Amino acid sequence: MSEIVKKIELKKIHPSKLNPRLEINVGRLNELAASILEVGLLEPIIVRPVNDEYEVVVGERRYRASQQAGLEKVLVIVREYSDDEVAQLNLIENIQREELNAIEKGKVCKYLLENCPEKYPSRSAVAEKIGVSNNVVSLWLRAVEVVPQEAQKYVAPSTISGQVPEGKIDYLTAVKVGRSVEKPEKRVEVIKKLAEKRLPVKERSQIIKKIAREPEKPIEEVIDEVTEAPCELRFTADDKEPLLDGTKTQTSRINVPDPKVKVGAIVHAAIWEPHIADLRITSIERKKARYFDEEDAKREGGYTLEEFKKKWEETHGEWDENQLFYVIHFEKVK
Repeated sequence: MSEIVKKIELKKIHPSKLNPRLEINVGRLNELAASILEVGLLEPIIVRPVNDEYEVVVGERRYRASQQAGLEKVLVIVREYSDDEVAQLNLIENIQREELNAIEKGKVCKYLLENCPEKYPSRSAVAEKIGVSNNVVSLWLRAVEVVPQEAQKYVAPSTISGQVPEGKIDYLTAVKVGRSVEKPEKRVEVIKKLAEKRLPVKERSQIIKKIAREPEKPIEEVIDEVTEAPCELRFTADDKEPLLDGTKTQTSRINVPDPKVKVGAIVHAAIWEPHIADLRITSIERKKARYFDEEDAKREGGYTLEEFKKKWEETHGEWDENQLFYVIHFEKVK
């Protein structure tokens, strides 16, 4: 691919219409602008010629920061790109940097499928080209379908750490709202409220189910009912009698208690299965769901991979190929 490296007037460069980002982090943009003012633009912006001017292909944040820094000219690499090549480059670059949320990625995938059918005839073709699973592409596209435009800004980028910034919500919760809540305007309100509240996963799930069952009830009322409901403390079967006759008056736990467990609170005592076996932990690893294979599924209890995914979804929600989880290996002690 031929290319030209040269300095171009910033006013002759325009942002790409194919850039998938819904918003840009203002704080990081300010930091980059300050750096450009101090040391200049260290990495050229990649552009393509369009109607005697230029369009950003890769480096829109550098382009915007250069504007903010007041530069008149910037160093660019000029290359010829088709629309589908631009869309693909944007998606791959931002997936690698984990800066896009699932909806933004889904919009690029949708563009490639609808506008470049010869090169991208199916979801699997898109998935193979950008290096993710077909399942992940399907989830991204589903997010575009069910999360209303007005609510998309509340969906957080996907990161390895799994951390969700304040005022945002993870995309799986947003998709769950989109699938469960019928009216689009109510979906927006529910997603906004859940993003504001930063509630535990269990309570978010309960709220979504309750709103779906009682659509006429105000959202704030549903949230209050769920968040103010008593939590459960689980005990073994041996604890049942002493709990009921009042001789058991304390319990010791290793894990941090639920925030609802506080002085004066009423909690529900629930009985679970007693000790049934001794297990020796042999190893612990952390891996992404995409690397979970048939052998892993078999070790989980004799499942096939598809059976295990269904079981996982029943307990944890959507199977996300990029989800990180702990795999604890053990053996039964005779």
